Amino acid sequence: MIKRLGHDVHILEKSLSSLQSGQAAGIRAGPDVQKFLDRYDLTGQPYSISSPGVQMINNESKVRRFFQRSMQLTGWSTLYYRLRANFDGLASQHCLAPPPASDSDGKAVFDVGKKVTAMEYADQVITVVYQDQFNHQNGSLQADLVVAADGFSSIVHQELLPELTRTYAGYVAWRGTVVESELSEEHHGVFSDRVTVFKCPNNYVLGYTIPGDGGSLKPGERLLNYVWYSTLPEDSPKFANVMTDTDGHIHRQTVPVGKMRAEVWAAQKEYGRSILASVFVELVHKTKQPFISAVSDHIASQAVFFEDRLFLVGDALSLFRPHIALSTNQSALHCLLLEKVLSKRMPASTWESIVLRYGRANRLLSNVLGAYGLGGIWDLLRNSCCYVREIVKQRILGVLGH
Repeated sequence: MIKRLGHDVHILEKSLSSLQSGQAAGIRAGPDVQKFLDRYDLTGQPYSISSPGVQMINNESKVRRFFQRSMQLTGWSTLYYRLRANFDGLASQHCLAPPPASDSDGKAVFDVGKKVTAMEYADQVITVVYQDQFNHQNGSLQADLVVAADGFSSIVHQELLPELTRTYAGYVAWRGTVVESELSEEHHGVFSDRVTVFKCPNNYVLGYTIPGDGGSLKPGERLLNYVWYSTLPEDSPKFANVMTDTDGHIHRQTVPVGKMRAEVWAAQKEYGRSILASVFVELVHKTKQPFISAVSDHIASQAVFFEDRLFLVGDALSLFRPHIALSTNQSALHCLLLEKVLSKRMPASTWESIVLRYGRANRLLSNVLGAYGLGGIWDLLRNSCCYVREIVKQRILGVLGH
């Protein structure tokens, strides 16, 4: 977006490569994601699978209930490579012929292996200090505007808002994908492009179809993606065990793809066999590259810094629990609104007010759905009351003009 407005953009990316083949996580393309892509994606290629709604299944994988709600489902890799094709012309299986840059576009640089370590502000210029992950040398860039989109472990928000901490939700999310054609004949028609949910005590799991390798939308080549939520106290020996990777490192947030210890996954598969619906038992047992995340959330108290020259966006600003699948939509909304700020159609203070209200409300809504899936009735009521109170407060302040 910023490049298309004619500004030069230099992205500092801490990953060591532009190729992000290990990211197979599913994503819901919400209304703001669709609006953003309609406006800025010039590839002209489809990117999502249309789902008619959500179905609840029993232990035998038979449908108990269906809720009609149209959704567009896609994958992390599919969106990443589409955005890269539009930003700096990166060619990939997802987009073999990226759209050419316009004469009115600004310069676009995607700089890998650069980990931001500090921010300095003086004389209306922001200096971004980083460490080069290849040679371990320090460097810096100067900018008129900085968009801090460095995720839930944001170095920027740690420096500017040191009091901000993530709150562990009390459960973890086991994730994986299986190629659609690998599903047995017995379970072949269970998903039917629907979001499929199974609940049991202290666990619930949902699955849905996302694009396959190279963004393929061809039936049989697509991926069946699932997220299995399971309660796990943070101070328990099991938590430390499952979050310890093949190198012996204990992760605070995510054990990435390829780093889960074989014995940990073997134990989880056997546990799943005893409690999950049959279709999810099959998916779990056929998963080749599982990963696990400790579910947590946070919400910053401020989104704009350095005299309206630094904007904190996405998960760096507001981290939701994954239940409402709105994190990507939040990032798209931040971007669409930021366009108005840069084109002088919205003051930064209004942008900040909107994104903070959005973050507070949807963080609480996600907690409600998490309580419905994993908590008891009192936990559900408590979280529901917190959400309703926030919505009422926002509407009252809106009427009063605050």
